[in-house]
Amino acid sequence: MSEIVIYREYLGLDKILGAQEPYSAKNDKDGNPRTPIHDEHLFIVVHQGNELWFKQMIFELDSIRRLFENSRVGKVGNGLDMLATTSRLERIVLIWKLVIEQTAMLDTMPPGTFMQFRVFLGEASGADSHQFRLIENKLGLRTAFMTNENPKTKQTQYKDKFEGEERKALEIAVEETTLLQHVEKWLENITGLDNFIEQFRNVVKTMPANDAAQWESITDKEQHEKLRTAGDRRLSWRAYLAALCINLLRNQQEYQQPFKLLSLLIDIDCMLAKWRNNHLLLVHRQIGKKTGTGGSYGFDHLKTTTGDKYRVFVDLFNVATFIPIPQYVDLLTVKFDKMKISDHH
Repeated sequence: MSEIVIYREYLGLDKILGAQEPYSAKNDKDGNPRTPIHDEHLFIVVHQGNELWFKQMIFELDSIRRLFENSRVGKVGNGLDMLATTSRLERIVLIWKLVIEQTAMLDTMPPGTFMQFRVFLGEASGADSHQFRLIENKLGLRTAFMTNENPKTKQTQYKDKFEGEERKALEIAVEETTLLQHVEKWLENITGLDNFIEQFRNVVKTMPANDAAQWESITDKEQHEKLRTAGDRRLSWRAYLAALCINLLRNQQEYQQPFKLLSLLIDIDCMLAKWRNNHLLLVHRQIGKKTGTGGSYGFDHLKTTTGDKYRVFVDLFNVATFIPIPQYVDLLTVKFDKMKISDHH
């Protein structure tokens, strides 16, 4: 006979619902009761909710990376694993949307109210979110950009905020293959890539000469690598061209699911950018240009995290730069189809 578990026990609601303890409702150091500040409860609930969703996001990210590691998503057209991968990526996009929406609830707090309980936060800061940092690492954000910029403690690297098991987990995540690296390897091996590169180069030769420099930066591997060394591109030359191939040939059956996968990665980057920008506006609204609770430069520091260097899949956006006008796309499609027929025979 199976054990009977009630709803409250199954969900651990005693722990979850008992975790909201506003500091303003606790006695002061002399044992005198304080007057609870109403909005502190909302502040705690929103951030705890975010951390729960971050946990789910990490769970999904790790499962997606395992799909790539097992090489079951290594070929275009593998329906079962492509389905699992795209379904879980889509779930991550929806989680981000939910987190962004529920964090907007904090906009209902008047700035003056926040300042009433801000003193209880001490050195606590959003930069202390260990799970958010893990998400950045697992996605593939360059760790050199993940700074803390704390003039008070002289900490500059995000890892300086963490100790013990939390710091170890971050270091392990940095050493593991990121989602970006998995995607890069997968792109490099998509079906028909060598044929596409050859035909794309042929089509580029028919384009106006005054556009040659632009196209050379993608058709010439050496030019691409120079841009990569300079930090302007992140994907390898083959992976970059594969992303372009999938975009241009997305209507062909074998590239439809890969196109969906790339689109979902772009969606994740969009959500992450929206999260950063919304957080920036929330902080500006609540504390203006005051120093952040963790001792950071607050608004001015957060503003630096909204640029391209904090986006993981920016190359997938920039590929659109190299989508030619329709007449050349049609020419490329015809040439590519002819080469596929020739290879088949």
